[in-house]
Formats: sequence, structure tokens, C-alpha cells
Amino acid sequence: MVLNIARYDFLLVAVVGFSGLALLVTRACKRRLPYPPGPTSFPVVGNLFSMPSREEWVTYKKWSEELGSDIIHAEVMGSHIVILNSIKAANELLDKRSSIYSDRPPLVAIRELFGMDYNIALVRYGTAWRHSRREFQANFGPADLEAYQPLEQRAVHCLLRNLLLSPDNFMQHLRHMAGQVILSIAYGIDVLPENDPYVADAENVMNAFAFSTTKEALLLDLIPWLIKMPSWFPGARYKKFARKWYPIVVGAVKTTNDKVKSELATGTAAPSVAAKLISKLDEDSTEEEIWVARAVPGSMYLAGADTTVSVLQTFILAMILYPEVQQKAQSEIDRVVGKSRLPDFSDQDALPYVQAVLKEVLRWHPVAPLGGPRKVVVSDIYEGYYIPAGSTIIPNAWGMMHDPAVFAEPDRFYPERWLSPDAPAFPHQAFGFGSRQCPGRVLARASIWSNIVGILAAFDVTPTKDGPPEEAYSSGLVSYVKPFRCNILPRSAVAASLVRATESEG
Repeated sequence: MVLNIARYDFLLVAVVGFSGLALLVTRACKRRLPYPPGPTSFPVVGNLFSMPSREEWVTYKKWSEELGSDIIHAEVMGSHIVILNSIKAANELLDKRSSIYSDRPPLVAIRELFGMDYNIALVRYGTAWRHSRREFQANFGPADLEAYQPLEQRAVHCLLRNLLLSPDNFMQHLRHMAGQVILSIAYGIDVLPENDPYVADAENVMNAFAFSTTKEALLLDLIPWLIKMPSWFPGARYKKFARKWYPIVVGAVKTTNDKVKSELATGTAAPSVAAKLISKLDEDSTEEEIWVARAVPGSMYLAGADTTVSVLQTFILAMILYPEVQQKAQSEIDRVVGKSRLPDFSDQDALPYVQAVLKEVLRWHPVAPLGGPRKVVVSDIYEGYYIPAGSTIIPNAWGMMHDPAVFAEPDRFYPERWLSPDAPAFPHQAFGFGSRQCPGRVLARASIWSNIVGILAAFDVTPTKDGPPEEAYSSGLVSYVKPFRCNILPRSAVAASLVRATESEG
């Protein structure tokens, strides 16, 4: 994520003279152990010009293979970056040594310039982060997750109806479904079937989040003085977009939060995470408690929907490229559920192949291919290599999930790998590492499963007459399939009638 750096953006940056002298002095620091291996570095600019501009995760895995190391070091304008390319390295550093690897880089552009300061996934390690995470987990226990199932099911059925009516707009329908679930759980908002203003705000927030994690915005953590540059300066164009997105993001969070406050005052608030947290506040509440009450539902709103949308896009792409998988999953559903009803959560344990499809979707292309960046707070040593304090740590989740030593034929979409007696463990790396692992991952898995099984039961997903789409993804913290077209048709007249019958749910 942090290293999505295009060369043209740095032509002027690389020749700024005053930086050169300072960086040369910095590089002269004394240390006894070597940095991890990495690509050839040059004075002042370091690895600036060898950084990939797209599909960074592929390049980092290639470096790891060429250098024979599961940990890679790079340097950009004096900032150290360490890339982890194996599950072993990630477990050792991010899990076992989480006390020094749980911090985030400042992420100034995302948190401050784009208004994402209420996203607890991006907050620096400290008391506010720990407090907000505890409150988040308190709202996603087993009883809570079971209580959320009916609204998740309604959202899936709404998605199926929308796919039946206008299948060409499937990307938009996925976003609506994800927004519907998040808004209901976080704020108790019952959205309209279409053209809902809150869903529109949620989509705007998703777009802002996607842009705020591109190279222009994330350069601030590598080259902090860029924030003082005008927007026309190479590498500083993000400032123009930040001026556009900041009021949209902040306004969206404020609008939903104020709505719940108003409803609590009149006794009309629906059950929600926000209502539960806001109702606990009083005149003696601390600033941190007030922040947490806004940050927990705000985090769901600011980033929660992205995970579901990205995974389901990958699922649809995989079904087009691997029709035999789709047919096998549909056969299992027909055998277990039958064709006289749509599947629901009670069928989950009886559909092991569908579960395997879910696991393979998460492995084949992780939502966050480069995980979330970390910052190591003190210098450390791993396998004889020196990791300087303050280094940005990039866990290459995609590289880990495509390690042939762990996953045979890693580029192949093959759910059967999860059904063998010696199957690898569930791909938890898709949801992060250690104490920074996504606190809403169990809810996300449930929502993704219900959508996958619903689509498989009701529809056939096939390529258009132009052929199957390209397997291509965007860069950024959350990676999306690049737009593509496909055919989504009901499997039968009976399947179509079952989908229409869900209209009575409201």
C-alpha cells in the first residue's frame, strides 16, 4: 500500500538538494547487523525508482524469491520499509512481538486530511485505540452476531432481487447491500431499496477511503515535508482531492451520529451500536469516551463495507473464470437445501464446499493484499537482520497466500485444498495480524458467506459473449477488481420466483 509510487511523481522530489545532505548524514548511523536484503539502493533516493507502481504485492514476492529471504528491506528518501513475505515472519513479528509492532505510521493524509480520524483501524497504538477496540469487541460477541443474522439475511435477499431486476448493475448492488448491513448495525438506519441517501454517503466514504490510500496521499509518511508543498507540486496532488473529500467524510459521520442522538432524545432510536454507546455518555464523560462512542460505529461506516464489497467482487470473478467450481457448489446446495427454498444461516455447517469457496476467495486475492502498514517502535532483530525503530512494516498478505510451500498451485482457484485432511488453517491473514486483526472479521465472514450461498443458489454467473474478464485489481489499502461485465441469470423459473417472494420481508 505505502509503496505504490510512480516514478514521474518524484522527478522533482528526488533532486531536492537540502534533503540529500540530511539523508546522507542519516545513512551514516552505526549498527553492527545488516538490514534485510533488498533491491539495489542509491544515495539520497534509496529505492525510490525501483518501487512498483501497480500490483506491488507481486513485485515484493518476486524480490523475496530472487533474494532468497522472506523479509525484504527498502528505503525511500531516508525512510525504512520492511516487507514481510511469509506467514512465519508475520507470525513472529506481528503476533509474538506485537507489543512493539502494533503501532501505525502517522497516516496523516488518511486520518487528518481526508477526515478518517474516526477509523480505529488507522489509529496509533495507545489507550484510545485499546478502549475503542474493547468496545468494538463488546458489540460483536456470539449473542450479537446471532442477533444480526436476520438483517443480514434481508440484505442478501434485497441483493438477489436487485440482481434479478438489473444484473448489469451488480457492482452497484453489492455496494448497496454492504451499506445496508453496516448502516443498520452501526446506526439502526433502515435504508430504502434504492437511491437511499445514507447508502450514497456510504459509497462516497468508500470512494474517499480508496483514494486516501493511493500513492499521492501516503507519501506524507515517507516524505513529511510534502504537506507544505502546493497541490501542483509533484507528489502533492492529493491535497486537491483532500479538499473535496474531507467535508464529505466528516459530514457523513456527523450526520449519522447526530441522527442517533436526536432519536435517543425522543425515544425513537432503533437498536444499534451507536445508540448503545451514546446512551452511556453523560456530562462527566471524558473526551476519550466521547471519541470512542463516535469512532466504533464510525469505523464500521468508514471502512466496514469495503471488505464485503471487495470479497464479493472477487467471488463473482472467480465463478466466471472457474465454472466447474460454481457448478460443484450449486450441486451441494441443491443436494442439501433443495430447490424449494433459499439457503439461510442454519445450512452453514452442512455446506462444507461452499465454506471452502469462501476460504479460497479470501486466499486467492486478499481484500488488503499488503495488509495494514505497521510501525515498529523500537529497533529489533529478526533472523540476524536489523530492523530500525520507526520502520514501516508491510505484511504482504497476498505473497503469503501465494506461497507454493504452503498452498500448492497458488494462482489456481481451488476450494478443494481446504477439504483435505492436511488442509492449511483458515486464512486469517486475510483479516490482518496480531492485535491489529480486524475486530469485525466474524461478522464479515458471516455476511460474505450468506451472500455467496444466496447468489449460488439463485443465479448462474457466466462470461459475456466477449469472453471472460481479466484478473486485474486496483492498488490501495483495500483492493478491488477492476470493473468488468458478466451475465447473471436466474438458474430457473423456480429460483426467480423464490427471489421475488422475498419482497414480503420489506
